Amino acid sequence: NKQMTCGIFIDLSKAFDTVDHQILIGKLEHYGIRRTALELFESYLNNRKQYVHIDNCKSKTRSISCGVPQGSVLGPLIFLIFINDLPNCSPSGKFRIFADDTNVFFHSNKMTLNT
Repeated sequence: NKQMTCGIFIDLSKAFDTVDHQILIGKLEHYGIRRTALELFESYLNNRKQYVHIDNCKSKTRSISCGVPQGSVLGPLIFLIFINDLPNCSPSGKFRIFADDTNVFFHSNKMTLNT
């Protein structure tokens, strides 16, 4: 096609830790999640606590106000729901999203790419 292509390859560091619970709940509502199902998600995310335990030493317990549990079955799914509207940021880009890895491609016949 003799098109110019610009590729942007993004690896979102700490991506699962950055999910804002209130924004996520709003997105779930936008996608039609209601009542009991929404309450289950809220219960899964809210009132979480963590501490670090090394040998016989344990840190203070801290509340977690954002992020999704890593290593959980729901973690990647919840994160994908959270970033699902990312392609709306640039309708001219072709997005390939897999968990915290995002690739964006822009194609043009012109030498300058409008992003």
